[in-house]
Amino acid sequence: MDGIWSARGGKWKRFFDTRPQAKAFFTICGERYTVLLSGGSAAVKDGRTGERLARFKGFNYLYTGDIKPDETEFFALENGKHFYVFSLKNFTQRLRVTLPRRYEAIDVCGRYSEDGKILCVPAYKYDKGYTYVLFRYETDTYTLVSMEQMRDAEWDREWGWQTI
Repeated sequence: MDGIWSARGGKWKRFFDTRPQAKAFFTICGERYTVLLSGGSAAVKDGRTGERLARFKGFNYLYTGDIKPDETEFFALENGKHFYVFSLKNFTQRLRVTLPRRYEAIDVCGRYSEDGKILCVPAYKYDKGYTYVLFRYETDTYTLVSMEQMRDAEWDREWGWQTI
């Protein structure tokens, strides 16, 4: 469909909708929950009934994210230097995590590992050219555990968008 792009990888369907009539920029469809990111807010809906269960407001620009495979939490990546973790057990904001200095995550979509123990966040920095990296955070405390440099082709192939 014109104006809709799918995020690569991950367990759940995730898509970015640029059409003018879109109610959310980015949608994550889990089994029990649907998460809608619309810039300054994130809304959680019951995946079966569509009933809104929670709304989180006051953010700069929540751009993309993912739901953990066990559907206990989700993360939302702010277009820039932060991501946020929200509980789907009690519908609260758990954490705000700042990416390492000088790195930004713009126009990308991170994702949880298949077992949900690692969150992968692609990012880059510019210093006489782009340096692309993949940050890995363990998901108990969202502590950074590794950082791998990536090539341009790997960046596009693994972390870019595909048309639906």
